[in-house]
Amino acid sequence: MVLILLDSLSSVISDLLDQELKIYEDLRLQVDREILAIDEGDMDRLVSILEEKQSIISRQEEILSRWEDVSTSLGIDQKRETPLFWSKLLEVIGRDSYEKLVDKVERLKDMASLNLSSENIAQEKMKDKLKDLKSKMNRMANGKKAVKGYMGNF
Repeated sequence: MVLILLDSLSSVISDLLDQELKIYEDLRLQVDREILAIDEGDMDRLVSILEEKQSIISRQEEILSRWEDVSTSLGIDQKRETPLFWSKLLEVIGRDSYEKLVDKVERLKDMASLNLSSENIAQEKMKDKLKDLKSKMNRMANGKKAVKGYMGNF
């Protein structure tokens, strides 16, 4: 746990939000690459992309733990998703700094929503790809049975 000086709190939070925005941009690029790999049926590249995404998600988890330091510095045990966090922050940093941070939070929410939509597209494409693969495997299994049946007649 790290205590943050209250007079630097606004800049610390602004930096955290900038880092999160960068992470969401990076995730968006990875999801776009993921969709392309699925469309092309390149499963090796898909696995590599998923590994890269996991690394990005790990960075995001580190940032989330730093938000806990912000809460502690505010003297509260609430997470940033709670109204108490934001009302206490407004009280400590003032309206102007608060409004600038809220603008970044809104951009972050927009990016998260966009990423979620793209992630849903990737999941649907993967589901369709797996459905096609399962169908092909069933046809192969049926073909093997037919060959065995045919060979059994000799």
